[in-house]
Amino acid sequence: MLDAASLESVVRMWLAILVTGLLAVPITSRLFPGPGATPYFTGKILGWLICTYTAWLLSSFKLISFERYGVIVGLVALVTISALCSLRNKSMPALPEIQRWETIFFLVYLAGVTLRSANPDIRNLEKFMDFGFINAALRADYMPPLDPWWAGQSINYYYFGHVAAAWLTKLSGVPADHGYNLMVGVLFSFTAITAYCIIREGLRSAKPAVSMALAVSAAGLVTLGGNFHSVLYGPFRAFSPTTLNREFRYPDSTRYVGFDPSTGDKAFTEMPAYGFTVGDLHAHLLNLPTGLFILLVLFRIVGRRLADRSSAGATPGEILALGFLFAVSAMTNSWDAVSYGILMGLAGLFLWLQPGEVKAKSLTLLLFRGIAVIAIACLLASPFLANFKPIASHLKLAKTHTPIWQLAIIYGHVAAPCLILLTGLFLWARDDIAWKSAAMLAVLAVLLVAFPEVVYVEDIYGGEYVRANTMFKFSFASQPVAMLASVLLIGLLLNKGGVKGCALAAVLAIPLFATLSYAWATHGGIGKTLASNVLTLDGLGYIDRDRAADRPLLDWLTAQDGSQRIVLIEASGDSYTDAGRLSAMSGVPTVLGWQNHEWLWRGDYDAMIARAEDVTSFYSSTTLANACRILAKYGITHIAIGTVEREKFATLNESLFQRLGNVIVQTGPSILIRFDPSTCPMGKSTGRMD
Repeated sequence: MLDAASLESVVRMWLAILVTGLLAVPITSRLFPGPGATPYFTGKILGWLICTYTAWLLSSFKLISFERYGVIVGLVALVTISALCSLRNKSMPALPEIQRWETIFFLVYLAGVTLRSANPDIRNLEKFMDFGFINAALRADYMPPLDPWWAGQSINYYYFGHVAAAWLTKLSGVPADHGYNLMVGVLFSFTAITAYCIIREGLRSAKPAVSMALAVSAAGLVTLGGNFHSVLYGPFRAFSPTTLNREFRYPDSTRYVGFDPSTGDKAFTEMPAYGFTVGDLHAHLLNLPTGLFILLVLFRIVGRRLADRSSAGATPGEILALGFLFAVSAMTNSWDAVSYGILMGLAGLFLWLQPGEVKAKSLTLLLFRGIAVIAIACLLASPFLANFKPIASHLKLAKTHTPIWQLAIIYGHVAAPCLILLTGLFLWARDDIAWKSAAMLAVLAVLLVAFPEVVYVEDIYGGEYVRANTMFKFSFASQPVAMLASVLLIGLLLNKGGVKGCALAAVLAIPLFATLSYAWATHGGIGKTLASNVLTLDGLGYIDRDRAADRPLLDWLTAQDGSQRIVLIEASGDSYTDAGRLSAMSGVPTVLGWQNHEWLWRGDYDAMIARAEDVTSFYSSTTLANACRILAKYGITHIAIGTVEREKFATLNESLFQRLGNVIVQTGPSILIRFDPSTCPMGKSTGRMD
């Protein structure tokens, strides 16, 4: 059971999603006309994105303060758009339908939150970075937010998803750490309901019971299912060759290529279930519902056009929606704009190649609509693109490749369904509309798996990790797409009936559904945890346990209004350590946080090293002159001397630092000093970097 404060936060965020979702139903009813839960479920995602985008856009042009007016402006925009869409379409679901669908959503949301609350600490892996970005957005007057780990400059990363998380946190009125953990549950539920809608859309002609059962199964597979490695090296480990002399652990399925056995070509093969388990609100997880939303829109367009050649293809509303969703993807996880851009190209190709089309005319129309989507996306994302310096440099041909047998182990659960879909497309199912739509997803999945085997995107990682990031991004996108294609095939086979079709469906379902065993590896202890502990959403509990003396410093920083100019100096250090913890947990900018992360984002190793050396020089200061020089250089207002600083700089001269200003917070060995420029030898601070 959740503690009282956490339970209140759960309800508050659910109510926030309920309100924005209901407001957006008139919009999604225009996008997905007809009966069913799709308009209701997708309204929750689209309403949230429209509100966030409006607040982000106006604050990007410095027309409003995101911190003070972002919530109300976003809601006003959503109400306005919804009212316009209601002028000719006043249909809303009946109250019993709303109650039924909302109950389903709440239960899925609660499941996601419960899984997260079993390990709520905002620590380890990428959580410092992600929480720092959310806190920076919560404090921001204007976009882009200030980089909490690079004082004086704004974030140079695809940060829109973190702003969206901050917007929903502000609307809910929950503490930031609760908001972080709740967002994992929100994304879990958004992903599940979108997967459900895709299968219901693809199996419209199937028996209702079959369609419903497979849609629910798809929701579970996409959010909880592992890859085939988790089956072979989990339940069937005794029959699987491995170089690891220990029991199976759930991260093993994401660190297999190049790790077991160890080689000079290491790659990451993550999937949504892993992302939801570790709880990093990283770009790929934040954009997962949006990417599946794009898939749903394209899937519907293709199915409708193939079924009725007299239909107009993509409607103006669908073109506008796709443009908006691609813009969101470009700003949240640019890799997804590429992945689902490929899907849009495939959709156009499938429509163009259908029998009986007037090739030249249809190609012109398809190109026009595709260009319109891209133009809208570029226009809507232009304020972001104008301030973003690309992290990756360029494409390079891959010199190393994943062994076929390892690809088979990773993707064995979806390989046969995708192969059957592709084969049938050219042989026995040329005129089967539902088959073509499912095959389109299979083609995308295959291309996403193949991409890093041919080329990779060059970044700061080299040597044995040169392909790691590229494979990570595309494997994460390919897993849910391949699973959805596989579930669709099983549904099509069951719908056709016959002993052979049902038998084949059963054979294909066994390895696919076996991946749900991954949930035991990731969440097998949840029952014991629920029985023995009061769960919580408190993401800062680790500070109270491990760095209690630092908590008052953090509380003071968090309590300060975002309009106050505060620049902190604290210990910087390697990624995935406690360095930069005060800036990450509060959003207050510091000189330098995680060094390698900033090197990746800035693309300037020398600048990163210069800041790291300045931080070291400051805490090693033996004279006021040196300390004042660095304080002046970065416009620092507050000095942190906490547990991390004392661990890293054991010989720091505390008495010297206390001469630089007033101690405003002190608990045991941890102190926070407000810098007073008049204490410096020249009596002033100059040359600051704001």
